Amino acid sequence: MKSEKVPMKKERENKSRSPFLGFWHYGVILTYLSAAAGVVGIFLSITLSPFWGCICLYISALCDSFDGMVAGTRKNRTEQDKKFGMQIDSLSDLIAFVIAPVCIGFGMGLNSWYFIILYCIFVISGLARLGYYNVSEEERAAAEGGKRKYFEGLPVAIDVIVLPIAYLITTMLDIPLFTAIFMALCYGVMAFFFVFRFRMIKAGPKLLLFTFFAVAAVITALALVRTFVFGVPLV
Repeated sequence: MKSEKVPMKKERENKSRSPFLGFWHYGVILTYLSAAAGVVGIFLSITLSPFWGCICLYISALCDSFDGMVAGTRKNRTEQDKKFGMQIDSLSDLIAFVIAPVCIGFGMGLNSWYFIILYCIFVISGLARLGYYNVSEEERAAAEGGKRKYFEGLPVAIDVIVLPIAYLITTMLDIPLFTAIFMALCYGVMAFFFVFRFRMIKAGPKLLLFTFFAVAAVITALALVRTFVFGVPLV
């Protein structure tokens, strides 16, 4: 009888006591904010300007980079809570770093049939990369434990570096053919490395902060040059 009661007790402990499905606590706030920024970026890229979509992409990446650290500060996390966090992190990444970047390209007017094919390849590659990460992370955690020290394949959040810089450079020069070729290369290369098997060291908090400051500085500098040297409006 005891052997039957123990699993039932663990199952009850693993389940959330909230009247709502899912988990709602400070440990998942940054993940939800990342997804929300992605949705806003989709809307702004299409209706206002891809520039604001790039800003939302930056906000999403900032939230995504530190959501795991925030979640890790919670004590007595259940296994279900941990698995839920991993799943919604990937679902949030799908919105913010796979779907929203496609809308940035669409907002730039890159909507020819060949770009639609390229966007499909980009989305499928990002989706496959995120799905594989979830499966491999569960297997790795069960076998090794501890924190992951490296990524397999290129993290989808890399487009926070690529797309804002590519957008500012191409719109600064305002050469349609160059814009189409350059942006197609950006989407194509990222899609390839999302699923290409190689190891990439996982950055720690200090390197992440340095990267965000560096990216912000480059984006700001390019935006100023674009506006005051080339006379292109900010939006």
